[in-house]
Amino acid sequence: MRPDYDVIIIGGRPAGSTLAARLGKQGLRVLLLERAGFPELPAVSCPMINASTMEMLDEIGADEALYARGTPKIRRVVQALGAGLTLPFDWPEYHGRDYAYAIDRARFDAALWDNAMRFPTVEGRQNFNVTDVIVEDGRVRGVVGQGADKQPVRLTATLTVGADGRYSTVARKLNAEERHRHDEHPTSTLYAYWRGVQSFDQTGDPMAAAYASPDGLGYLLMDSADGTTAVIVEGRADRFENQPDSGEALYLRMLREQPEVWARVQGGERVTSVRGMKRIGNLYRQPGGAGWALTGDAMVQQDPLDGQGIYNAVFTAKSLAWAIREWRAGRMAWDEALEWYDDTVMARTYSMYRQMLDRVQSSLYTQLPEETARIVAQWALDDPTLKAVMGRFITRQIPAEVMRVLTPALLVNTVVRGGLRQLRQRIGAR
Repeated sequence: MRPDYDVIIIGGRPAGSTLAARLGKQGLRVLLLERAGFPELPAVSCPMINASTMEMLDEIGADEALYARGTPKIRRVVQALGAGLTLPFDWPEYHGRDYAYAIDRARFDAALWDNAMRFPTVEGRQNFNVTDVIVEDGRVRGVVGQGADKQPVRLTATLTVGADGRYSTVARKLNAEERHRHDEHPTSTLYAYWRGVQSFDQTGDPMAAAYASPDGLGYLLMDSADGTTAVIVEGRADRFENQPDSGEALYLRMLREQPEVWARVQGGERVTSVRGMKRIGNLYRQPGGAGWALTGDAMVQQDPLDGQGIYNAVFTAKSLAWAIREWRAGRMAWDEALEWYDDTVMARTYSMYRQMLDRVQSSLYTQLPEETARIVAQWALDDPTLKAVMGRFITRQIPAEVMRVLTPALLVNTVVRGGLRQLRQRIGAR
């Protein structure tokens, strides 16, 4: 019997909705299922997107004016290192865009869903909860779930895709193998959106500002939609555990403990609840199997410290759509298509993943003496080579695997040039 659909996608947020749009362009009969109702904030996410992500959204016709409606363009990022010491960074241009967005996920996800629904062969159901995966003769044949009426529904497809996040039902039901898991430096995070947060400086320009802390915590404030600011605390997991308070109380206490952050926030109004995640996972899962595949966070999970979550979601969806096209056209067997998909995702994301793990260790788990950190930071302030390379790396103009090779030399040269500048200044003063 002919299945109900060519592809069923579980999860309608960025990975699922962009995959549905790409498959809709191919003319496949797609059913996109989402347990939430849009617009709605996801459980945990306050991301920034840049030109490399927006370029992939252009490919599926997603309208920047809609998904970034009311959201300021961030052209400047600042690392605040205390006592008036700041490391400014101008966002580099990439394919005609010299800015990033600290997007409102409720608005962003709803716009991507609506974009997928433009394609005649794509059908969507919100407020639909998938409860089980149908497996017959060793192959996935579809899903069982229920809508608002709580009546069980059986839906069949040639291919079933889990785009349902870190705690993927599809991955759990099918015992998807975990790979490259790293738990040695766990982190946790808490965040909320505020209105009326004081600007970073007198210019009042939209920006993202990161604040250092000597005790294994980091703070990030990003200007977002409709005059709001995302205020995030991330740090070593042990700083969030075994505390006398938790949730909102812990979040507010941590903000007060960073004077520069609290000076900006204390006069504002918190407009969302406090959300967060404990002991954030870092891992890959197998890409799929007979009649099924994973994409987005269901396949690739990494700490949000480097802001790669949305990029990974959109890129894995793009890669999977290509693999499905080649399989459907008969140019690849499904096993070959999965292998290509897996190799492509690993080639594009794994070096960045390793870079992120190194950064978590160095920034949150390795504490330099405060005076040493200030001196090195001051040298970095005046080093245009370091800032230019880091800007191109963040926008993915420099591959992560190249950056891993360059980084040690860059840091050594920064220190050498900084020391020489300081020596010349002292000689000149004398």
